[in-house]
This record gives sequence, C-alpha cells and structure tokens, in this order.
Amino acid sequence: MTTQHVRPLGLAILVVSALVVTPIHAQDRATRYKNLKVLSPDISRDQLSAIMLENLRGLGLPRLEGRGCLFCHVGSLDQSRSEWNYASDDKLTKRKARTMLQMVAAINGDHLARLEDRIAPNLRVTCNTCHAGRTDPRPLEEVLLATYTASGIDSTIARYRSLRARYFGGDAYDFRIGVLDGLATRLADDKAIDNAITIAALNAEVNPDDVRATRAWVQLRLERTIDAEGVASALGQLESITKELPPGVWTPELLDGLGWRLRRSDRAEAGNALIRANLTRFPKEYTANESMAFILHDAGKREEAYGILERWLRQHPDHDRARRLLTNLRSRR
Repeated sequence: MTTQHVRPLGLAILVVSALVVTPIHAQDRATRYKNLKVLSPDISRDQLSAIMLENLRGLGLPRLEGRGCLFCHVGSLDQSRSEWNYASDDKLTKRKARTMLQMVAAINGDHLARLEDRIAPNLRVTCNTCHAGRTDPRPLEEVLLATYTASGIDSTIARYRSLRARYFGGDAYDFRIGVLDGLATRLADDKAIDNAITIAALNAEVNPDDVRATRAWVQLRLERTIDAEGVASALGQLESITKELPPGVWTPELLDGLGWRLRRSDRAEAGNALIRANLTRFPKEYTANESMAFILHDAGKREEAYGILERWLRQHPDHDRARRLLTNLRSRR
C-alpha cells in the first residue's frame, strides 16, 4: 500500500471517483482508508461522502444501490456492498480518474489561482465542468465523429437522436445548429459529400425555425452538383428548388458562403462564379457587392474593386463598413 499527498482538494474540485476506498460503513473512524493515492488517508467520512456524491452528480451516475460506484470500484449488485473491493485498482476508469483528480487540482491550485482580478466567488473547476452529467466528456461533434468513423452514417444519426432525446434542454451537450453544421463540413472536407448532406438534412429537420440550418443543407447540395456538373447546373438546381425553400433561405448569404468555401478549398474559379452570380441576383445587397470587390482586388482588378465600393458609398454615404473596406483595399497597393 502506498500513500501520496498532494495539496488539499476542495470538495467542489473533484472529478471521477476513482479514489480507492474501503467501504465507509465497514470501517472504524480510527482506521485509515486503503490505497488512497490522491486524497489524504486521514480524510473524514463526511468529506469522503461529499466527494463521492459530487462525483456521481458530475458524471450523471445513479446513486441507487451504489450502481454509480461500480463505474470505478470493483463489486457487484449481487454482493453486499461491504464485500466490494474498493481498494482494487483493476478498473481502468479508476486509474484514469486519479490522473483527472491531479489535473483538476493543478488547474485550480496552480493556474486559476494565479489569475488576476478574479470574479468572486472564485470559479473552481469540478468534474461537472467537463463532464456535465455524462461519463464521456467529449463534445457532441467529437462523439458523433467517432461514431461515424467506427460505425457509419446510420449509426451516427441514431446516436444523435438518442443523445438528443436524453439530454436536450440540459447542459450535457450543445445541440445548437453549429454542431451538426461543423460535422457536416468536416465530412464534406473529407469528400464524403453524400453523408455530409445527410447530416445537414438532419440539422434542418431538428431546427426547422432556423434558416441557417436549411441554408447549409442547400449549400452542400449545390456543392455536390458543382463538383459533378459545374456551376451552371448548380445554379439551375437552385432555381428549381426555390419553391421548396422556406422564406429567408435564399438570401445573399447562401451563394456568398458557398462561394468563399469553394475559394478556400482550391476551387476558386467555381467560388468566383458563385460570387458573380450572387451580385447579379442581389445587386442592391452589400454582402454581394463586398465579396465582388474582394475577388476583383485579389485578381489585380483594383480600380474595378474600388469602383464597386465607391458606387455603394455614393448611395449609402454613412456605410462605415464599406468605407473601411475601401480604405483597407487601397492600402494594399
């Protein structure tokens, strides 16, 4: 048996209960707990009980019959808890948790403590900070990407629906539209465009009142058509599906966002074509004019770029963003 001491840990900073202990109710107060390597072996029963409850809450583990304790400790619900081997290090979860406890102690004691002008009461990292009531602390996008890599698109969709049904409305996962949008973009970047579109369609389904989700879905459909058939076919596709789209989807941001994405991914010619088409479709919208000025300037057509912004400023003399861009582009000579 070995015992290592670290600086005292406040109850609120403790992570997974991989602390190895003998059952509290089976010990005499004068007996030290066995095999403690992070907490002091002289910890009181009340302190240890509070720590264990904090860990269970942070990881969303059930208290009933000690079920949550078995996440880290060796035993069985078929046994009396007095027979459990709390001191065993056999479970990987407990061994990992020791490192997590030390990490949290370092964050609170060595890093946060050095911050100046802290807001009172001082924030302290706890197991809940990352775990937020779940045993897997990874963000939702990473959980879904891991599922996709291991099991494919159908399992990814099923995993998302299951997690959403269980956790939506809580703090455990971020279910805002940016998460599925980010996953769809990563799949598109990996040339899995059909699966990216499937994820984007799911995003539009679960966020029916947010046009950004539907817009991203349409953009990926257009991107697939551009890569397969060219820009003209994609623009024709957009015209044909206009009636399917809710109001507010086909705005200057639709083609503008896709145009810049293509430019950033070595498809500049197609991206420029979309930006030009966007200006034709929305000549009175600043977004379309601004992007056209950018691509003209990048192509060395500086006077044309300045002309677009000068015309805009004649019509909108108080438009600070256009004035700043014009000044910025002129300074790049």
